[in-house]
Amino acid sequence: MNENTVIRQDVKTLRRIRLNVSTSLCLHEKEQTMRIKPLIIIFALLLPVAVFSAQPLSLDSCKSMALRNNATVKNATLDVLVARQVRQQVLTKYFPNVSALAGGYYALNPLVEFGIDDIGNAEARQWLHNMYAEYGAAMGLPNSLSMCEKGYTVGVTAVQPVFMGGQIVNGSRLAKLGEEAATLQQELTCDKLLQQVEETYWLVVSLQDKKQTIEQAMVFLDTLDRDVTAAFNAGLVTQNDKLKVSLKQHELQSNMLKVNNGITLATMALCQLVGTEYSEQLWLSDSIADVTAVYPQKDAAAAVAGRKEYQLLNLSVKAEQLKKKVLIGETLPHLTVGLGGSYGQLVFDRSKFNGLAFAMLQVPLTNWWEASTKIKQQQLQILKAENNRDDLTRKMELEVRQAWNNVSEAYNQTELMKATVHDAEVNLETSATNYRAGLIPISELLEAQTIHRQALDQLIDAKISYQNALTHYRILVEN
Repeated sequence: MNENTVIRQDVKTLRRIRLNVSTSLCLHEKEQTMRIKPLIIIFALLLPVAVFSAQPLSLDSCKSMALRNNATVKNATLDVLVARQVRQQVLTKYFPNVSALAGGYYALNPLVEFGIDDIGNAEARQWLHNMYAEYGAAMGLPNSLSMCEKGYTVGVTAVQPVFMGGQIVNGSRLAKLGEEAATLQQELTCDKLLQQVEETYWLVVSLQDKKQTIEQAMVFLDTLDRDVTAAFNAGLVTQNDKLKVSLKQHELQSNMLKVNNGITLATMALCQLVGTEYSEQLWLSDSIADVTAVYPQKDAAAAVAGRKEYQLLNLSVKAEQLKKKVLIGETLPHLTVGLGGSYGQLVFDRSKFNGLAFAMLQVPLTNWWEASTKIKQQQLQILKAENNRDDLTRKMELEVRQAWNNVSEAYNQTELMKATVHDAEVNLETSATNYRAGLIPISELLEAQTIHRQALDQLIDAKISYQNALTHYRILVEN
């Protein structure tokens, strides 16, 4: 009897054992089905409740929730409101500064008191005494004069700046730039948050897909374990082959535990970004789409010119230029005019109204040297801001080109991994066929299954890398 005949007989024997095992399993499954029918009915009744209580989250809904609930975005919005209030404060400098005042006093003794005896000239003092003795006493006049014992006043003053060296105008422009910068910074914060949300979302999706890959591998190993157990009972394989399958099952169970923990942590991170509570019933509705075509490349220089970072750099240069104009305004004359009116009594026991108009011209004389050094210092700050803008502009162009290279590389890597998965599937099918025919040992079949699972995981990672690279590139070129 040749070797091929022995192999064919062993294969026939293995097939008969599998048929007997399958028949017994079918009978056992029928008995189990009769037992679990009530459980199926209960599960069917509870299924709508479970589905209703689940919380599906799409990528778009996560982005909307993040923009609405994330604390970083809220603070960026508050920064815009703060900058707007600063601008409103500067606008008040264009209008008159109106102030009202009221005051009064009461003294125990008159603040000013003067009599005949206080005259220093003796002849004049004597003459006044004689006149007072002859006429004053008879007329009821006092021999001394007192005033400022009590008084009050109320008034209103309005001061209007006419020329302040351009400080108010340039200050208003500077505040407007601050509001524009806060708005751009808010948009940048939103873009960064959306990128984080998308990356975290696809991380969860990739882990869920890897979990499905492990589940498929576990189903394959469970089937293989039943076959090997039947063959071992029939004496066709050794204990070593059965142990190899068990070790591979334990390895997959360990990987499943790690993936489940990763899904939990990544989902918690996603919930923190979007501002919602974590729930074990939460699930994601999107899946990794097949990569069909690479994203079109954009011109790097044009993309940089439209980026918010470039606009912020231009605003920083303009801000430094306006600061220089404000410093120049401090060296120029300042002209203000005003009106005022008051009513009350302060000296004599008689109330009256009074008004006045005034103008004030203030010309700085002694701070020219200090002001000139400040202006020169600010000019250096302008040059520094321009250098930073030019340098960062070139770096942003390199960043756009590098981002495009990452997109192209990730796309090519995805296409390569698709071919690898196809080859791994063919290899697994061939290995399974050869193993069933007894042409290869079980270790080669397990190795083929491991290669297939690793290829699927690498394809998932390649798709996620492409999605993340594409998201980053879109943020850089779509402003």
